[in-house]
Amino acid sequence: MAQAALGAAGLHFDELNKLRVLQPEVAQQTAQLREECKAFVDRIAEFQKTVGGLIELVDQLAKAAESEKMKVPNRV
Repeated sequence: MAQAALGAAGLHFDELNKLRVLQPEVAQQTAQLREECKAFVDRIAEFQKTVGGLIELVDQLAKAAESEKMKVPNRV
């Protein structure tokens, strides 16, 4: 009966019997979403690191190719 009155007021008890404003299901979904977002951000950071390395490599290869072009005389 007391929980029904609190629930009507938008208050809920969690598994540790702490008073919460969010429903337990919503709180659990929020925690799960937070974890998924952190994993996504970590994967994006790793992707950016990989792409940064690839861009550096391509730049080095482009500079090496330009250097080789300068060494070879144009024969037209």
